[in-house]
Amino acid sequence: MIKTFLISATLAALVSLSSQAAEIIPPKPAGYFNDYAGVVSKAAALRFNEQLAQFERETSNQVVVAVFPKMQSDSSVDDYTQRVAQSWGVGQKDKRNGAVLFVFIEDRKMFIQVGYGLEGALPDITAFDITEYHIKPHFRNGDYEGGLATGIDLICKAIRGEYKGSGKTVAEKRGNAGAPNFLFFIIFII
Repeated sequence: MIKTFLISATLAALVSLSSQAAEIIPPKPAGYFNDYAGVVSKAAALRFNEQLAQFERETSNQVVVAVFPKMQSDSSVDDYTQRVAQSWGVGQKDKRNGAVLFVFIEDRKMFIQVGYGLEGALPDITAFDITEYHIKPHFRNGDYEGGLATGIDLICKAIRGEYKGSGKTVAEKRGNAGAPNFLFFIIFII
């Protein structure tokens, strides 16, 4: 009896380890729009990235789009993207106002992960509606740019009124953090 239990426990541990080893959590992307599969033009990627940066300036909500060739996990798309989104920490910590649109081209899967601060504005049913009835029809016709543009617009529309922006992205705030101190130092010297 004990021998059977030990064998079962060992097998369960090995299966658990092998499933974790098969999963790769990609590093947090540098931009808002990230096309690792190369499905849109560089001009469109830049336009989407600027649109999402401006959206953060206006609302403080962070929306990230990540288009991958293939999912790097044996898990379900919702479980995997939950772990990736959690690892990336999209949105502001105090507001939890981030959303990530994940697209896996070869797997023909996509999912929108939404931070707790935006779940009221973008519940699962709305996220499902955006992917199934607005993005996927474009993708089926080979129009990735149109599908992503529609998805980005609908996500932003759904969460626009939740928070007020400061006019700067988090990255822009960090980049200018030293400027006021430096200015004060210069004035103090004079």
